[in-house]
Amino acid sequence: MEKIELGTPDGAVENIEKIARLFPQVVTEVENTDGELARAVDFDALRDLLGDVAEGQRERYQFTWPGKREAKAEARRPIYKTMIPEPDKSKDWDTTENLYIEGDNLDALKIMKETYAGKVRFIYIDPPYNTGKDAFIYPDSFRQNDADYEQLSDEWANGYQMVTNTEGYGKFHSVWCSMIYQRLVLAKDCLSSDGIICISIDEHELMNLIKICDEIFGASMRVGIFKWNKTSKAPTLSRYIRNKYEYVLTYRAPNCEGLRGPDSYNTAAPLFNSGNGHSRLLIPKGVVDCTFADGIYPAGKYGDGDKYVTLHKDFIVRDGINANDIDITGRFKWSQETLNDRVSNGQRLLFKNPKFVTLYYYLDSTGKYIAPSDLLNKDECGVLRNDEAFNEVKDLFGFPLFEYTKPASLVKYLIRMIPDDSFTVLDFFSGSGTTAQAVFELNREDGGGERSSILVQIPDKCPIGSNAAENGFKTICEIGEERIRLVGKNIKAQIDKENEQLELGAEPKPYPDLGFRVLRIDSSNFKDFYLTPGETAQESLFDFADNVKEGRSDLDLLFEVLPKLGIPYSAKIEERMLAGRKVFFVDGDKLAACFDANVGSDTIEEMAKAKPWYAVIRDSSMADDATHANYEELFRTYSPDTVPQVI
Repeated sequence: MEKIELGTPDGAVENIEKIARLFPQVVTEVENTDGELARAVDFDALRDLLGDVAEGQRERYQFTWPGKREAKAEARRPIYKTMIPEPDKSKDWDTTENLYIEGDNLDALKIMKETYAGKVRFIYIDPPYNTGKDAFIYPDSFRQNDADYEQLSDEWANGYQMVTNTEGYGKFHSVWCSMIYQRLVLAKDCLSSDGIICISIDEHELMNLIKICDEIFGASMRVGIFKWNKTSKAPTLSRYIRNKYEYVLTYRAPNCEGLRGPDSYNTAAPLFNSGNGHSRLLIPKGVVDCTFADGIYPAGKYGDGDKYVTLHKDFIVRDGINANDIDITGRFKWSQETLNDRVSNGQRLLFKNPKFVTLYYYLDSTGKYIAPSDLLNKDECGVLRNDEAFNEVKDLFGFPLFEYTKPASLVKYLIRMIPDDSFTVLDFFSGSGTTAQAVFELNREDGGGERSSILVQIPDKCPIGSNAAENGFKTICEIGEERIRLVGKNIKAQIDKENEQLELGAEPKPYPDLGFRVLRIDSSNFKDFYLTPGETAQESLFDFADNVKEGRSDLDLLFEVLPKLGIPYSAKIEERMLAGRKVFFVDGDKLAACFDANVGSDTIEEMAKAKPWYAVIRDSSMADDATHANYEELFRTYSPDTVPQVI
C-alpha cells in the first residue's frame, strides 16, 4: 500500500535525479549513514565525462563568502513543516485564488516548491537592504535549533528570532548573502520558464546581489537594473552624494522573450502624414486605447498651423478606450475603406495624450513590444515616490504606519511588463502587502484580469508604542491582512458606484478576486514520525497508534496532503458525508480524502465510486483489519485509475 512521504523533498536527492537524467552513466550506489544503499554521483566518472574541471586550489572566477557552502546545504535540506489553514482570518475562503502565508519565507519556499515549481510567472521581492539596522533570522549558524536561538536573545515569538545585523558584526555581508542566496535558489525553482523576477535593493548590497543572481539565474538572463526615483528631496546632509534612487534588479527565465512598456501592446506608428490633405474618418467605439484620464473631451479644433485635427463631436473615454464613435478630420494615411478593413481584422489604434494631434496604429505584424525605460518615475511611468507611498498607506488606514514602503504603482508597473492578465504573482518579503494591492488594482483596471497573488511574511512583532501597536496590531502579518481587506473594500465600492451609473443595457463591471486564504507555517501535523529507531523510546511507541498531534483538525491534515499530490493551496474544497463519514473532495474529482476515525469499507466504496484521481485515508483510522485489507481492492474494483494512499 502506497504511503505518503511527509516532509519536503531532499534537494540533494533531487539534484542527483537531474544529473541522472542527463548522464545516467555517472550515477552509482553507496551505503548511507543508516547502512542502506542510496543513489550517488560518481565524481570520477563525471570528471572523465566532462574533461577539464575547476577543482581544489586551482584558480577560477567565483564569488564566495564565509557560510556560502552551508547556505547551499540549507537550501537543499528537507523540513518537516506544513501550512495550517486559517479560515477565520481569511476573506472569501471558498472562492479566492490568493494566498497569504504567515511564516519564515525559507520554510514557505521549501513547502511551496512541491506544488508551485515552474508555475509562478512573476516574482517581486523587497528584501532587507542590509543597512546595518535590519533584523535577520539565522544570525550566525544556519543549523541552530530553537533552543539555541532562545539562549541568544529575548526577542523570541512564535518560533522566530530577529537579530539586528549591525556593521560591527564580523559577518555583516556574509549573513545577508547567505540569507538571500538560499531563498533565491528556491525561488528560481518556482519561476515559470517564461517568467521574470524583480528585486528591490539599494547601494548597500547591489553589487553582491548582482553576483548572486548572475550565479543563480545566469548573467545572460539579466534584463537590467531599473532606477526608481524614490524621492524628490534627497537628504541635504548626505556625506558624499544625495541618493535619489533605489534599484530594481530584474532577471528573466529562458523562455521570456520580451517585456512590454506600460501603455502599449507593441510598437506603434503615427497614422498622420503631413504630406496628405485633410480627410474625415469615422472610428468605431472600443478600438482606440487612450493613455490618459477617463472623461468627456469636447468637440472642436486641436493643434495649430497645418498640424491640427477637428473633433466633430465630444470624445468620451471610459476605462482607457473610446466609449463612442470618433468623428475626426486630419491628415491621415488611411482612407475610410482602409480603416474599416483594418479594424475588422482586429487593428487597434492609440492616442497618447488628450491633444489628439497624433493618432497611432499598432504594428501588429512585427510582434515587437516597446521596451520599458530603466528610469521609473512619476512623470514618465506614473510610479509614485516614497513619500507618496507613505501617504497611500496612511490614507488607507487613517493613521501613519510605514515610513519606508514601496508604492503600489511601482509593483503595478513591473507586473505590467508581463503581456498577459492571468498568472501567479509571488512576493515572499511582502511587508505591508503592497503586492496584493497592486494585483487587485491591475485586475480591476483590466476589467476582468485573473492574476492571483501569493504573499509570504514572517509575523514580526509590532514595536511597543508604535502607531501599529497603539491601533491594535500585534504583528506585521495582521497589518498586511487588514490592508488587503481595506483595498478590496475600496475597489468593490468603486465598482458598485460605476455600476450604478451604467447606461441602460450596458454590462455591469465584474468584481476581481478580492479575497485571500491565510495559511500559517507550523510543524507537521504528525508526531515525530521521522525519528530513527534509536531516537524513539520503547514506551513512546504507543503514542503512534494515533500519530496526529493534539489540537490539529481534519482541514489541517488535508493541507499537509495537498502539496504531496501537487494540488495548489487555493484549490476548491467540498465536504460530503459518505456512509456517515466526512470526506473532502478537492479541485473537483482530483482528490477524495477522509480523516475520520473508524472508517469502514462502506465509506471507502463510496469514495471509489466517485472515481477521484487520488484517494487518501489515515492508516490508523480504518475500522478494522478487513477494511485495511480491502482498501486497495475496492478501488481496483470501482475506480482502477485512482491512486489510493494512506498517511
